[in-house]
Amino acid sequence: MNVKNAARFITLASIGQILGYAYALPGHIGESTWSDHAQFHLFLSWIWILGLDIAIIALAWGPLQKPERSSFWILLALFISAQGGHFIASLVEPAGRPSEPWYDYAIGTMTLIFAIGLGIAWKALSNSDSAS
Repeated sequence: MNVKNAARFITLASIGQILGYAYALPGHIGESTWSDHAQFHLFLSWIWILGLDIAIIALAWGPLQKPERSSFWILLALFISAQGGHFIASLVEPAGRPSEPWYDYAIGTMTLIFAIGLGIAWKALSNSDSAS
């Protein structure tokens, strides 16, 4: 396995996350129990997750391909934020979690795919270090 394969897994997870949030967004727009300020944060969080995932894809296909070990650590930090954010928020505010359990499985699947990509990247980077 090589860093291109790692980038493919990471890209798949990022696109899956973008599509998942795009699917969920319309169900929350205009939610009558949410204040205008909560609606503001809804759109803000969508912009943030979109930006995070675009940055992740750019790192996976840019610096990770060179290979630059620092890109792995940046991708790991972004993974914790972008993919782990749902689970961290669920621990902090369990009553606010989505009521549909399929969502946990869907984001868990994207998290697993991303983690596989990170594992492939780590192995490929370790192999390139030992070959040097």
